[in-house]
Formats: sequence, structure tokens, C-alpha cells
Amino acid sequence: MSEWLQSTYSQISGTVGFGWVAFAFYIVLGWLASLGMGRLQRKIDSSSREQRQIYTLLCKIGKGVIWPLVLVEGLRGIGVDVVSILGAAGVAGVAIGFASQTALSNLISGAFLVSERSFKMGDYIQTATEEGTVESINLLSVYLRRSDNTLVRVPCEMLIKNPVRNLTGAAMRRIDLDVGVDYSCDLMEVKRIIMTVIEKQPELMDTPAPVVTFSGFGDSALNLHIGAWCKTEVYHAVRYEFATAILAAFGEHGINIPFPIRSIAKYQPNA
Repeated sequence: MSEWLQSTYSQISGTVGFGWVAFAFYIVLGWLASLGMGRLQRKIDSSSREQRQIYTLLCKIGKGVIWPLVLVEGLRGIGVDVVSILGAAGVAGVAIGFASQTALSNLISGAFLVSERSFKMGDYIQTATEEGTVESINLLSVYLRRSDNTLVRVPCEMLIKNPVRNLTGAAMRRIDLDVGVDYSCDLMEVKRIIMTVIEKQPELMDTPAPVVTFSGFGDSALNLHIGAWCKTEVYHAVRYEFATAILAAFGEHGINIPFPIRSIAKYQPNA
């Protein structure tokens, strides 16, 4: 009897010992795989924005898949009944699923955002409530870096349901300016002056052609709309220089930009 107990104890000890070795092996294997993906992600940071966006997302998905597999295999190695645990987790998952419909909606929306590529990391976008530079695109949310250097998280569902304006998605961007001139001005002369200013601005492009159009009769001014194209990366600087040059040219040629005028009659009570 004592010999049988000793033999059984030796078998159990050997099995349990090997199981913990296997568990440690899978944990180390998962750690090495995760470390390798982290290094791969750092290497692709120097690639194009579209490739970096896709590879970064794939690395995150890979890390999310590796660790569950590692834990399952490790638990099986130490003799844990993983099937029973997964069955219980499946029942609990149904209940959790009903409570996490928003997360599921964001997940599906994130997949659509990645597939359609309406914007990429580094683009400056405007949403219904936020705007900023895209820092990262995840399956549940998109992180935007605002102009004041704060980071805001926007759920993917919001980006799918509402319009998103990509301000830097193209190589060129049009500068739009609205200006009003005095009713006594010659509109053809005003247009000639504006076109001359455009020709003297080295950053403004000839193609597509710039436009100066009449937009309407204002209360105190003739309203004009000016459109000229430049490279997207220099948009803000060129817009400022362009507006400054127009003001200077108007001053040189005596073109007045009138202020709204209101006439108020003096009230005279009946005698």
C-alpha cells in the first residue's frame, strides 16, 4: 500500500511539475512574441502614414490574439479544464454582450474606418464636436491631438454616423476669402487689383485657376468672394500673407472696405 501511494505521488508530482514548466514556457513565448511586435511597430514608424496606420493596427490585434492563446495553452499545461471555463465564459459573454452594444457598434465602425481610409494618421480632421490631428486609429476609438496639445478620444461610431471633414487629405487646398468694397468702387478694377496680388504671391498656384466672383449686394458693401490654391502644408501662412497683401493693395489704390452704417432717426414727441 505504501509503495502504491509513493508511486502515485511521484506521478502527480512529475505531472504538476511539468505542467508549471509548460505554463512558464508559454508565458515566456507570449512575452517574446509581444516584444517582437513592439520592435516591429517601432521600425515601421518611419514608413508612410497609410502603411504605419495599417501595421500599427495589425500589431495591436496580434497582441490581443497572442495572449489569450498563450494563457489557454498554459492553463491546459497545468491541468486546468479550459473547455469548462470557456463554456462558462460563453454564457457570461452573452449577458455581457447585451450590456456592451455600444462597444460592439464602435468595433464595427472602427473596422469600416480602417477599410475605407477616409483619413489616416497625421491628417487634420474636423468632426461634429472636435477637431485635431489624428494620432492613432483603433478599432474602438480615434485619438485626436488638438491645437492646444490636448488629446481627445472620439468613438468610432460618432465618426461613422456624422460628417468628418479632412482638411489635409489632399496635396492642395483652396484659400477662401470674403471681402466687401464700397458701392462707389469699379468692380472690374477691384478684380484686376486682386488678380495682380495673386500673381505676386509665389506660394499661390496658377492651376487650378484663382477666381474672384461677385457674391451679392450687402447692406453697406459690394461683396466679393476670392478663391486661390496653395499647397496644404503652407496653407495657414499663405492665407495670412495673402490677406495682408490684399489689404495693402486696397490701401494703395484707395479702395474702401466700409463698415455697416445704421441711421437712427431722432424721436420727436407730438407738440
